[in-house]
Amino acid sequence: MTTSPLPLTAETVTVATDQHGRTYAVVPDDVARLLNAASREGINPDARGAFFESARHPADSWTATTVRTIFEAVLTACPELGEDLSSGLGQYRTYDGGDFRGFIVGESAWDADARWWRDYGHHNDLIVMGATIATNDRRSLAGTCTFAC
Repeated sequence: MTTSPLPLTAETVTVATDQHGRTYAVVPDDVARLLNAASREGINPDARGAFFESARHPADSWTATTVRTIFEAVLTACPELGEDLSSGLGQYRTYDGGDFRGFIVGESAWDADARWWRDYGHHNDLIVMGATIATNDRRSLAGTCTFAC
C-alpha cells in the first residue's frame, strides 16, 4: 500500500489547462511520485499492448483518498465538469465514482507560465495520466482506485 508522509489537501492542488485546453492537476512532487508508482502497481513493465489497468487500491488507502482530493479540487476549479454525466467527474459527483481523464503532474514537471511541460520526457516519474474511483454500484470494488496506462 502506498503511503505518504504528507496528506494532500485541495489547497495544495493547482488546477490548470495546457495550450490545448486539457485539464491538469498540479500537485507536490512527492505526491506525484507516489501516485506514479501506484499507477504502475500490478502492471508488467515488459508487457506490450494498448491498455493496462493498475492494481486496485483500497477505498481507504492513501492512494484512493488522494485521488478523491484531486477530483474535488478539479471540481471546485471547474464546476462545469461535475454537471455533465458524460464526463467522468460528472459521474463522480453524481454516483461517487468516476474518472479524471486529465493529467496529474508534479510541480517540477509543469511550467505554469508556458502552460506546458517542463523538459518533457525528463520527469516521467511525476506524471500520471488520469485516475478512476469505482462507483458504489460495483459492490466490493466501490471506492477503490485504479489507473489506466
